[in-house]
Amino acid sequence: MRKFFMTDIHGDLEGLKLLLKKAEVQLGRDQLVFGGDMINRGADSAGVVKLIKHLMEQYPDNVHAVIGNHEEMMADYLVQGDKLWLSHGGRETLKSFAARFPDEGVRQEHMMWACSLPLYYEDGEYVYTHAGLNPGQPLEQQDRDILWMNEHDFYHQPRAELLALTGGKPVIHGHTPVERIYWDGARMNCDLGSNTYSVPDERALGLINLTEMTYLVYKQAGKKLEERRVGRY
Repeated sequence: MRKFFMTDIHGDLEGLKLLLKKAEVQLGRDQLVFGGDMINRGADSAGVVKLIKHLMEQYPDNVHAVIGNHEEMMADYLVQGDKLWLSHGGRETLKSFAARFPDEGVRQEHMMWACSLPLYYEDGEYVYTHAGLNPGQPLEQQDRDILWMNEHDFYHQPRAELLALTGGKPVIHGHTPVERIYWDGARMNCDLGSNTYSVPDERALGLINLTEMTYLVYKQAGKKLEERRVGRY
């Protein structure tokens, strides 16, 4: 079984489909984990949610997803009326869901599904989460604030403490856009800045092959595909 990870898609349905096809992911045999922030900023947030939900239902043993801070903001808007989400792409995301799901019941079902995903997923090798983990809290009791943890804080945590929390399993995550993916033995940030990174030409979506420690990069501005190897430090 090969293991793949994709995070911070931010509405790029085209890139998502292209990368899965290019990598020849076989979901009947391979594992695929999504790291949250499926929505906002891109052209088809609803399409991304629809596809991931469908894949999880079709391959429940092999396809998994965790919640990101953008889904958390959507939940706060839907449940509490918190308007913070609207200024971070929420207005466009609402239009996307309305266009793809004219039936309000189906639309609400998909939105609430995205809001109800877990904070983390773990297998025999890794722990997957959106932004980071707090070594001061048991894994199963992590505070929801971890969805907003910045890379500086997460990477200043001692590796030994983090690995003690996870039982020795490295953490695979996203949330903070980077241009290259590096691996320090305890953490790997896989957010390549899809529809988000400050340099438009460097905005990209990545599909990480954790089995081979390589990744495919889809650069959205030029619609180019690249293959790279995960760096180590």
